[in-house]
Amino acid sequence: MNVLIEMATLSMSRPTVGASNEEVAGWLEAKARLHEQLAVEGGCDQERERTLAANAHRRAMNLIGTAA
Repeated sequence: MNVLIEMATLSMSRPTVGASNEEVAGWLEAKARLHEQLAVEGGCDQERERTLAANAHRRAMNLIGTAA
């Protein structure tokens, strides 16, 4: 995963007002994958990245009606 490419892709594909819950959930899952990758790479923000990944995943699950 190229982090810069993934960040740019997320930025350009951010859901707009009126996007379906499924579209937003898909975007949040992509965001969670990016944060998971950043956590795996380590560093001083490793725990923060794990938290951000978990939060994005939880929000996605809530949008599509699945308990996290």
